[in-house]
Amino acid sequence: MRLKSGVMVLGMLLGAGSVPTLAATFEVPQNFEIMYVDLESTSFGNDFETDVEPGERQFVVRFNQRIGGGSNAEFFESEPYIIDVKVKQDSDIVLQAPYFFNKSDAERFAKAPEFSLVDEGRMDKLDYQIRMLPKKSGFQPSRDYKSEIREFTATYKQPVVDKPKAAAKQVAVTEELEMLKFWYNKADVATRKDIRIWMIDPSHEAAQSNNAYDMMVFWFKKASKEDQKAFQVWLLNE
Repeated sequence: MRLKSGVMVLGMLLGAGSVPTLAATFEVPQNFEIMYVDLESTSFGNDFETDVEPGERQFVVRFNQRIGGGSNAEFFESEPYIIDVKVKQDSDIVLQAPYFFNKSDAERFAKAPEFSLVDEGRMDKLDYQIRMLPKKSGFQPSRDYKSEIREFTATYKQPVVDKPKAAAKQVAVTEELEMLKFWYNKADVATRKDIRIWMIDPSHEAAQSNNAYDMMVFWFKKASKEDQKAFQVWLLNE
């Protein structure tokens, strides 16, 4: 990229014997927003790109697109997505997602964005995990996203002491299973009972639907058969 080329030229001008240390970069399309890098607030203007240090990094992004102009303009925004990624030296990490011109398509995408990360210029696989920050019910004029992200991150990045084997097993847990456990722990007694009945009888309707119940239904349907079974086994031990 132009930035990297400029750094290389500068290194050559400073001395033929010196080798510049090149940072990695992270870039999103124009209908996405980089909210945080390692929970540090960001401000990138119109280039939607930032330099990052190699190592274990956490990016927080969200879909954020305006369609139309003037009084006909509509804004579509998703919940924040947390990306835990292992950044290699001199990587060009790019978030790939479609750009929309149709309001109905943008609205659907905002509810459940699907995107991927690629390391342009490298042939090896990029190691990363993507998780959606759990939604909050009700009107939210202002949210402390940093606190929410810290709390949520702690649910899947538990400190491990003298248990390396258990840690390896924890990493293998899927996002669907994590989210099912997360929302079950958030639910009240009545909601927990309703979701247990619903898993046996999908025609069952909760006496009073709420965010925890709706999210468990969503993640259970999204989960694989293996994860659905694992969640049910987990419930038996609760």
